[in-house]
Amino acid sequence: MNAAKFVYFSCACAMFFLIPNTAGGRIWWSGRPRASNYEVQVLVDGYVRTSYHHRGNTYVEGRRGERYVIRVHNRSWRRVEAIISVDGRDVIDGKTSKLSKRGYIIPAYSYIDVDGFRISMNEVAAFRFTSVPDSYASRMGTPWNVGIIGVAIFPERTYRPPPRRPPYVVGKRKSGSGGYWSESSDSLSASQAPRSRNIGTQFGERRASPVSETTFVRQNWSRPGARLSLRYDDRSGLCSIGVGAFCYYHPPWPPPYEPPYEPPYEPPQDFSEPPPGWDHFSPWY
Repeated sequence: MNAAKFVYFSCACAMFFLIPNTAGGRIWWSGRPRASNYEVQVLVDGYVRTSYHHRGNTYVEGRRGERYVIRVHNRSWRRVEAIISVDGRDVIDGKTSKLSKRGYIIPAYSYIDVDGFRISMNEVAAFRFTSVPDSYASRMGTPWNVGIIGVAIFPERTYRPPPRRPPYVVGKRKSGSGGYWSESSDSLSASQAPRSRNIGTQFGERRASPVSETTFVRQNWSRPGARLSLRYDDRSGLCSIGVGAFCYYHPPWPPPYEPPYEPPYEPPQDFSEPPPGWDHFSPWY
């Protein structure tokens, strides 16, 4: 039996992460954000960003300077562990994503919000859309998976019968937040320009996100119960791959967010390592 420790966020949605012993393999993404009882979404300013399915993948729009949150839903009757990666980097230790990494534990009929790369038991570095060269993955030398959010779901090993299902409440949806799923109805023809990534995810400013530890055992240690993914790019990048909803003129967006100067930060061991030059983010933002 592969026992393990995991850590949870002290917030209303009860977020957790797990530290496993041994396992191997890389995350394989499904191309879609929903599978069975699980779903991944991107939120900006509390709004669910509308997704567009196109040629086997699902995309959301990102705008440089925006801070975003990854929300993972678990609508099943037991806890699950979610191994989450952004641009091919694990969101807890910042290294290359693998199925053997520790992950976030989601209670039954619940969800978690993950808002950055973890840098300690109490803080994360916020997710922000930025240019590809400034992305965390590029600055750490692994730019080939920029633009991909991947989630592998591992159900918990349990011998108890499933409990009675309680109401699944996410909260009121804000008007204009977009649907949970939107098929692109006006995609361009196959003679589109080659895929070009225009944005990545920045290792942003510090944000408070305290955690603590507990235990978790996977039902199957090396094989996820589901694999989810979302891809993102800016308006011109989505238009170039054929997502027609973005192929029209839009006034320029406001200038990207530029955080104030902050002295260099030394991270604790076993968490995400800041990229070179990460010395200008505010601890109070």
